[in-house]
Order: sequence, then C-alpha cells, then structure tokens
Amino acid sequence: MVQTILNEPLYQKFNLHLIEKSWIEFFQEQIKQEYFPNLLAQIDNEYQNHWCYPPQKDVFRLFQEISLPQIKVVILGQDPYHQPKVADGIAFSTKKPNYIPATLQNIFWELSRDLDCPPPTNSNLFPWVKEGVFLLNTALTVQASKPLSHMELWKEFTYSSIKYLNDYNPEFVWVFWGKKAELIKDECQIADKLSIISTHPSPFSANFNVKHKFFGSKPFSKVNNLLIEVGKEPVNWLSIEKPAIN
Repeated sequence: MVQTILNEPLYQKFNLHLIEKSWIEFFQEQIKQEYFPNLLAQIDNEYQNHWCYPPQKDVFRLFQEISLPQIKVVILGQDPYHQPKVADGIAFSTKKPNYIPATLQNIFWELSRDLDCPPPTNSNLFPWVKEGVFLLNTALTVQASKPLSHMELWKEFTYSSIKYLNDYNPEFVWVFWGKKAELIKDECQIADKLSIISTHPSPFSANFNVKHKFFGSKPFSKVNNLLIEVGKEPVNWLSIEKPAIN
C-alpha cells in the first residue's frame, strides 16, 4: 500500500519512491494528512512556474541517503542555496565543481579553527551524511534569488520531521544554526543538554556580536564530545576530503 502511494505520478516527480525504507512509516503518516499532498502540489506548481532549487528530484534526497538508525546528529539550517546549480538536496552542500558558497566557506573556517586543521576544499557534504549527520534545511526548496520564499510552505513538514526524529531517539545531538532553527528547537521541545545553538553561518550573521555567534562556537568538537557522552562514535568531520561516491 505504501509503495503504491509513493509511486503516484506527483510523488514520482519528487522521487518519493526512492525514500529509504526506514522513513516509509513517517512519510505514510504525512501522506494521510491533508497538508502533505497540498504541500507537494504547491511546490510542484512553484517548479512549473518559477526557477526553484534544488532540482525537483532532489528535494527529499536527504531522506533517500540516510536511514534513521544511521543518524547521530541533526544539523538544522535555513533554506537551500538560491543560485543556479548549487543546491543538491543536502543542507549547505553542493556538487558544483570548484565552488564553495560563502556560507560553506564560513562553516569550513570554523571547522578549521575548531579542529586545528586546514579548511576543507570539498563542498560535497555527502560524506558527512554517511557519517550520521542529518543535514536538514528548515525549508527544503527555495525560489531563485528569493531566500526564505518557501519557508512558510514547509513549516508543518519540518516540525513533523523534527518531532519524529526526537521521538525516535531522544539522544540525537542537535545543532541549530540561525534564529528560525532555534525557534523550532523551542517549539519542538528539544533537550537543551544535547543542543548546540548559534547564529547562522551566512556572511550576514556568522559574526554577529551576540551571545551565540557562529564564529567561535566550536560546534564540531562540541558535537563529538556530546556523542561520546551518550556512548556513540564521534563524527569524522574530515571525511569530506575523501572522494565522495555520491
């Protein structure tokens, strides 16, 4: 029954038939609710009438690439890159050759300072996903050159997925980058003791002179320390320097 639903023509545009099997129950629950078919219809209409990113087939890519049992840490950002051929369905990542977006440059600089290593040069973050890092945007799509344009459309799906993840494993480590992500933490009642909060790594906010500014927040070492506390293997953040298979 589930596979039949996910193979309907509209859902095939989003490659929902390729969702990793451990996520099927979650998507089945969403499909039964009125908002989800409406959401996909609205997003499909956006793709028909505007340039939107990532490619429609990659909107749910993250849910295809990692199973629930693989996840150790959830990093919640804002929305995809809104420039052509940059967003790839994984938050902050891009497959565009020889290109590191400004936000990702800031992430790499913070990683370099945090772990005392050279800044990475590979902008494809798929190896982090294979390490158990769930790189999720608050909105999974965006209209070209219009940041935050789809934020409200995705609100219910994002809240549902965050709550589902937290119920599935209360010992996930959480990283919230940006005010919108932090609001979700509060509304979904994510435990403070396993949460790392800062401003968004965007050039517009990474160095804001606030209590939780991104630069100097050392999220990568903090994540690994929390993982060790709950008895899990730390993330190899330098794995992205190895050739990405996907």
